[in-house]
Amino acid sequence: MSAEQRIHAAAMQIMSEVGVNFNNKEACGILKANGIRVEGSTAYFTEEQVMHWVRMAPESFTIYARNPKYDMVVGGDHVNPAATYGCAFIDDWEGNRRPGTMEDFIKCVKLIHAEEIYDINGGILIQPSDVEEKKAAVEMFYGAVSHSDKAIMLPTGFKNEMELILEASCELFGGKEALAQKPRMIALINTVSPLTLDERMLDCLMLLARYGQPAILCPATMLGATGSISMAGSLASGTAEDLAGIVLAQMIRPGTPVVFGIQSTAADMRGGITFACAAPEGTKMQGFAAKMGKFYGLPSRGGGCQTDAIRINCQAGYESMLTFSSAYRHGINMVMEAGGVMDSVNATSFEKMVVDFEIIRQVKESFKPVEVNEETLNLEEIKEIGHDGTFVTAESTMDNYMDLYSPKVGPRTGKEEDYFKKGIDREMERLLKKYDTERPQLDEEVRTRMETILAKADVTAEEFEKIRTM
Repeated sequence: MSAEQRIHAAAMQIMSEVGVNFNNKEACGILKANGIRVEGSTAYFTEEQVMHWVRMAPESFTIYARNPKYDMVVGGDHVNPAATYGCAFIDDWEGNRRPGTMEDFIKCVKLIHAEEIYDINGGILIQPSDVEEKKAAVEMFYGAVSHSDKAIMLPTGFKNEMELILEASCELFGGKEALAQKPRMIALINTVSPLTLDERMLDCLMLLARYGQPAILCPATMLGATGSISMAGSLASGTAEDLAGIVLAQMIRPGTPVVFGIQSTAADMRGGITFACAAPEGTKMQGFAAKMGKFYGLPSRGGGCQTDAIRINCQAGYESMLTFSSAYRHGINMVMEAGGVMDSVNATSFEKMVVDFEIIRQVKESFKPVEVNEETLNLEEIKEIGHDGTFVTAESTMDNYMDLYSPKVGPRTGKEEDYFKKGIDREMERLLKKYDTERPQLDEEVRTRMETILAKADVTAEEFEKIRTM
């Protein structure tokens, strides 16, 4: 048996003998109606039942952006980075920390929109502390669609928030059926390890499925804490969690696009329990998501540009490069947290985000194959220059030297003590100016109809205007 087959067999044993906890009465009712044995809130699945539903999900799918140039294919050989997600705090260059705000959220949206490596924007880029929790998801969604026309990462909120967001999305994209035919957004559905899906995430998952919008099922198991100390054991239990949610989504709407995710990593227990998001174990486990995704015929999700460092330093650099290059090498289809995360995903840093943009560009460039053809071999010029000439003034050099990769951060000629920070500041300023020059527009009639719906979450006209004009 292959490693994937062994993980699958173990996951099937877990699902049939231990079961998966669904802390949601509606979800349990749907499972029962489709022949799944449910005792209390625990569902028990046979392999035949699991595979019957999993096979209905597509191997790849497209998330259609408001601006078609950002349409994003999820699956196959496509590797799509998505920036910071879920952090509550903002860290500055000196390491000072403060709660995030809606203004910080909008700044994230602008930077991500201006940076060409991303086709997707939004989600919980920063949790805004100045917005009531009951309407934070609604305001983040409104802020993302007001300031970007890329494919949409949805923030997951309370059930009533998700209902309003999806209803407003129908106004934006031509109705519920049109939204289902051309999915416009995707959302992260985290499981609760071990072997549990909670009520709020299940509400969001069921709503996404009813509207035909893709969902990422993803455990974030910590080895030896919320999962087995062995990577294989945690991969098996995480697979069971993923598949349980995927089955439910297919029961609601067969063919719902789903992503098989793994965000699991080590727990550092030396002096407490720390989610070691940049640990080598994490790169291996999250890389396995791509293998299991292919095994089930599903796209995959992992993480990249992650660090456990509390400052932007050498550790932050090598961990971020390690995690993103690993994700790219493994072929993970959606690489989340790829841009800006600090301190084990506790904080977002704008300076770190700009550094991560550079890391992602360099990794993508380094994985491009060398082009070998008659023109690139350049034999005639090599023969002409021979042993004693120079290529510095050669015609091909003069015509093409600007094509060689040049970093936007960390110039190779930097001499000043603070050259690196100055490079970050210049690049951030360039991106924000670019955003102001190319600011995307949202049709005012559509915006008004959306606001009418989203206002049901107690968002005032003044709050809409404030977000819109940030």
